[in-house]
Amino acid sequence: MKKRAVFLILLILFLIGSVYAQRGTARGETINIRFGSVLPRNSDFGRTLDRMASEWERATNGAVRVTVSHDGREGTEQNMISAISSNSIQAGLFSAAGISEICPAIITMSTPFMIRTDNELDLILREVEPILHSRVRNDFVVVAWAKGGWLYLFSKEPILTPADLRRQRLASNPELRDMNLAFRTMGFTLADADMSNMGPRLASNAINAIYMAPTAVAPLQLHRHLNHMLNIPIAPVMGALVMNRVTWDRLTSEQQQAIVRVTQRMVVEFNESIPRSETAAITAMERGGLSVNRPSPAQEALWRTELDNSINSLVGPVFDREIYQIANRILERTRSGR
Repeated sequence: MKKRAVFLILLILFLIGSVYAQRGTARGETINIRFGSVLPRNSDFGRTLDRMASEWERATNGAVRVTVSHDGREGTEQNMISAISSNSIQAGLFSAAGISEICPAIITMSTPFMIRTDNELDLILREVEPILHSRVRNDFVVVAWAKGGWLYLFSKEPILTPADLRRQRLASNPELRDMNLAFRTMGFTLADADMSNMGPRLASNAINAIYMAPTAVAPLQLHRHLNHMLNIPIAPVMGALVMNRVTWDRLTSEQQQAIVRVTQRMVVEFNESIPRSETAAITAMERGGLSVNRPSPAQEALWRTELDNSINSLVGPVFDREIYQIANRILERTRSGR
């Protein structure tokens, strides 16, 4: 009887220890997280990530320690996805290009010329966020979705209508496959280019237009080559902060909740700062010779027509049907004042 009692006690202790080990709750355990970002350390984005790393450590009483690897030191976003999957690094900040590798549905939020304002984006994101979470690959966890401003067209010659853009060679990031397909479907000519060869390709006129956020164009000084900007937001810049599930599952539920709270609070603060940063970037580039071209209402309507003419062939193969339908319903309701 005594032997049986001892055996049962040992079995219970073993099972409890196994549960604690799997959940990462062993007392005194430190979880080290290497966090990758392609963004510059010396930028609003970089400074926010450094502050977030400190906040994660403070919120978990030092149980989580974060090292942020800035400036693309972990490679491209695709490289970082692979590194997180293999646990070489544990977390990262990604644009829609990177996130689309593990959640293709996110690209629907960047359908060209669909969403026009931050308010529309917020309304849609609030409703589709649970769907996006459900579409994320199982070995990843999205800690928070983020916004990064808006994409605009920058060009060597003034662009006011779709016909103007069809005469240009639009630079495209090969990683943005779905977005590139959308532009090609609309009849625009694309030429592959990335940040490593952007300068030479601009100098040789291999490309003469790009779509990019002003907050990225300004520090890269690309407006010296592309000194015209079309004053119509093409699409919102979406992103996400992700962690691999191996690391996430090592955290206690209390640590997970603390990290989510900190991250979402900082995302809200950062989102509120984006319009100011965007305006400051455009103003600085105007002082440096950028011309901001404002189309007439009739010219602006032509861009919406481009989307209407192409969208049927894109919903399903490129853009997620469920999310697109929800977004369209919200936009119709909002724009009609209902």
